[in-house]
Amino acid sequence: MFKSYLFKWVLTGALLMMPVALASCQKAGPKVQSYAQDGLLGISDVNPNMPMSPTYHTYGEDTNLMQATIDQVPHVIDSNIRINGPVATVNIHVPAELTAEETAAVARDAQDKLTKAMPRYTMKVTVSRK
Repeated sequence: MFKSYLFKWVLTGALLMMPVALASCQKAGPKVQSYAQDGLLGISDVNPNMPMSPTYHTYGEDTNLMQATIDQVPHVIDSNIRINGPVATVNIHVPAELTAEETAAVARDAQDKLTKAMPRYTMKVTVSRK
């Protein structure tokens, strides 16, 4: 008789503890995240080179912005821009009558303005007298 009561108590205790044990073994599910309202299910948020992304630029747009920046530098006659991956090589031509100090000042000014305008590129600026 004692064994049957003991068995009932053990069985009742095991049945009561089973939901607790099963719940503790389950992993918490992933957090639900909503997509950005961009019409592409959030893809433009993770890929900055998607044409729909506001940060998307082509090499043509980048060179146009660089040219507009160079046009703000005084004494520049002509310029040539080449982009190779993350490196932009900019050749600037200034008048031949400029001194070496003035030519160096043009180079520093162009380097500073281009680096601020296009921080994603490593700028290599050279200045030559024409």
